[in-house]
Amino acid sequence: MQPRRFGTIIALSCVIMLSACSRDGRDMQEPSANQQESIAVTTTAGAVMTPVGGFALTPPWAEGAQLDARFTCAAGISPSLTFQNVATDVVTLALSIVDETANNAVQWIVANIQPTQTDVAEGAVPTGAIEATNALGTIGFGAPCPPAGETHTYRLTGYGLSQQVELENGVDSATLLQAIELAALDTQSSSFIVTSN
Repeated sequence: MQPRRFGTIIALSCVIMLSACSRDGRDMQEPSANQQESIAVTTTAGAVMTPVGGFALTPPWAEGAQLDARFTCAAGISPSLTFQNVATDVVTLALSIVDETANNAVQWIVANIQPTQTDVAEGAVPTGAIEATNALGTIGFGAPCPPAGETHTYRLTGYGLSQQVELENGVDSATLLQAIELAALDTQSSSFIVTSN
């Protein structure tokens, strides 16, 4: 055998062996006939992982944080909220705030928010939206206000709905919440606490 051909055979053998192994020496499986892409995972010390974005309703407080006093019964102003990553098949948006400590007593439910109105302004309700009667017996935002000396946990939930909710403004909260949940394509929630002195 000629030296040049022998060298070529050795080089090809090395290529074949390398193509069947990963970098850590493990054997790799042959790709299936319908495999479309490869996935490479690398780890870098100190790298910051960014989660893949999904439907969200973002409030002006951190997860699990104490609610600013102006959004409680001290001032009674509804918070500013922002819907993010709304899918194209979402017809309307909705939101709710319930008191988990008090058997999910409803503080606020809003539905029929247009998907183009992703920002809910502080102290306002988007044009054309409807609100339910809250646990205080009034329509709209019932500012969180636990009994003195108690800390309550509240849950804010955002919804992306497949349809308009065919109910009137001031409907009872259980009826509106059920309609929202039945039409929900996307949901996301976060919590906060309120401590009364």
